[in-house]
Amino acid sequence: MKRILLTGTALAGGMLFASVAQAQITVSLGGYTEFFAGFYDDDSSNRTNREFELETEIVVRADGKADNGLLYGAKIELQNSTGGGGATGVGTDEASVYLGGTWGRIELGDFDGAADTLKIYAPLVGIEQIDGDYGDFASVADPVSGLDFGGQPAFGIHIPNSGDATKAMYLTPRFAGFQAGISYTPESDSQAQNVVQFKDTVGYKDWLEGGVNYTGEFSGFSVALGATVSSASGKGDAVAGTELEDFTAWNVGAQVGFGGFLVGGGYVDADDFNVTTGSTGADQSVWHAGISYTAGPVAVGASYMDAEGYKGAGGTYASDYQAYGVGAAYTLAPGLVVQTEFMYIDEELRAAPNTASVSNEGYVFIVGTRLDF
Repeated sequence: MKRILLTGTALAGGMLFASVAQAQITVSLGGYTEFFAGFYDDDSSNRTNREFELETEIVVRADGKADNGLLYGAKIELQNSTGGGGATGVGTDEASVYLGGTWGRIELGDFDGAADTLKIYAPLVGIEQIDGDYGDFASVADPVSGLDFGGQPAFGIHIPNSGDATKAMYLTPRFAGFQAGISYTPESDSQAQNVVQFKDTVGYKDWLEGGVNYTGEFSGFSVALGATVSSASGKGDAVAGTELEDFTAWNVGAQVGFGGFLVGGGYVDADDFNVTTGSTGADQSVWHAGISYTAGPVAVGASYMDAEGYKGAGGTYASDYQAYGVGAAYTLAPGLVVQTEFMYIDEELRAAPNTASVSNEGYVFIVGTRLDF
């Protein structure tokens, strides 16, 4: 990561920043680039079976410390496929400012909230198997049934959360291994300079997320435990049938490590997330587990998930979604990793919880490289 030191003299310029003339802000430039070659197949008709994919992100950080001990700064993540140009566009993925000290940390902007920040889930390797990029190749709208094949229920292995919508978050300092936090998001799917103007837009409002986790070491064992909760009020047009139910979801997870081994998993109850008002409710949950082993530059892992839930708001319902994954990664040089994984998917899908089901089976095999800089 390239580091550039900007002194107060450079910042002041005889303008409004004269008050920080004695401060120092360190600007860091970094990021990553991943290239994937995917080979895949499933029961959907008229499918391609191989494709390349590139993901890249530039991260800019500015970190300062005042004479009174106050920590402050900003982070900006620029990523391809996030701009107005669609798959080839470049835009802001996350951006935020923060204040911190012995009292904790306040963060403001576009970033993942407290539930996502504090959760603990299965250990994953390389392209991350059940939480990785295999869905980019597996997920497809089947032209025959009209159902969404391949992709996970909308919450995946994670608790439903507000994503990168604009929010405010507070995290406590870690004390005796424990850390807690809470975040508030006024409107879902609203970030940067977007302002939601009307009440009847589809989505969620007043999104509260919170949680606590613990990390520690005992006699050579590492332990991580976490519990989070996420709750929001549904919005939409009740007459048109697009209004979403309110929901409160929760998650628990754990990891235990010894030597180069790490095992763990978690459970999510997604409640009525993505359920439209007046529709027949359905169970939404996932449990998952994984194991990994790291020895020097080599890491291998395996993971499994069993889920049920909606793949979108009022969309395809997966009454049973199972995914099995194995993966490996090898560090060729500092920052340069070669990685691969194989995923197998077996699912039962419906247009609604009580309609006839459609089966789908498929696999995704990916080889790729990642460069962190």
